[in-house]
Amino acid sequence: MARGRVEKRGSKKRKVKPVILIVTEGSKTEPGYFNHFRTRQKNIDVRVVGSRTSAGETDYNSLIRKAKEYQDKNDLSSVNGDTVWIVADGDVNYTNPNPIEKKDTALSHARKLANQKGMEMIISNPCFELWYLLHFRYTTGFLKDYEAVKKLLKEHIPDYEKANDVFPMLEGHLDKATKRARQLEEYHLKNGNAVPYGIAVNPFTEVYRLIEAIIS
Repeated sequence: MARGRVEKRGSKKRKVKPVILIVTEGSKTEPGYFNHFRTRQKNIDVRVVGSRTSAGETDYNSLIRKAKEYQDKNDLSSVNGDTVWIVADGDVNYTNPNPIEKKDTALSHARKLANQKGMEMIISNPCFELWYLLHFRYTTGFLKDYEAVKKLLKEHIPDYEKANDVFPMLEGHLDKATKRARQLEEYHLKNGNAVPYGIAVNPFTEVYRLIEAIIS
């Protein structure tokens, strides 16, 4: 249905904008970032659901279940132009045996489940902060974890911490970040990897796809 559709609720009629529901594993970083788009978009309704715990929720299937609960409770439907996006990290625990293989298996299963439910999964490997880093520089080097990304990010945002609102420092470089994320994707394709990427591919981020959906 076209944007700006009219929906009848009881005896009242009101314009209803398509919803972009964003469910994140983080409780601060991702919600803080995406909430900035809620007041910037006039033709869509951006809703952000973060983790219920400060430690975050890193289980892919739990995020999908949470998204489905919200979707059902709020009557979201693709028929009305609504979309659901799961934003999560690669987040490999290298202390576990066969860590990449196990994480890849979990991600593959989650992607199939999300696809069955009409949801989009957006992965950043190793973490969401890679998207921030691409606002300032391009890199193809292996980044083991959040701390590795944070070290590079601090070269551009010296006082960076997860709870900080860095959106004002990023928004002027959004086009560059999108270009670099696409460039990174192309780099991995040329090296024989197939989309969607597994956890063995590092680094990469699909956040640009969600941003393009929001601002299109």
